[in-house]
Amino acid sequence: MAVNVTITPEAEKAFLALSQDKCADFVRISAGQTCGCGSIGYQMQWESERAGDDEALDAEGITLLVGVESRDLLDGSVIDYKKEAMSEGFYISNPNVASGCGCGGH
Repeated sequence: MAVNVTITPEAEKAFLALSQDKCADFVRISAGQTCGCGSIGYQMQWESERAGDDEALDAEGITLLVGVESRDLLDGSVIDYKKEAMSEGFYISNPNVASGCGCGGH
């Protein structure tokens, strides 16, 4: 089953800018539980190699890799890029996953 990820126009523009100065051939997107309450955390990092079971997504000149262990957690996610007064960067959200942390740990 293919992972369903939406990339906003703002994120597409940011990926296009990144493609002009690549640090590696791919960007890996990972997802995993951040604590015992089930809260999901997301990471993006440059990756030089593609594993055989990686799913590849095209994002304006950048190939995004999603490993088998992250597919279910990323399915339905939206990748956005926001530039605000105090922060700038990619944001991954998944409306299909309950947000917030019920354990009070973060």
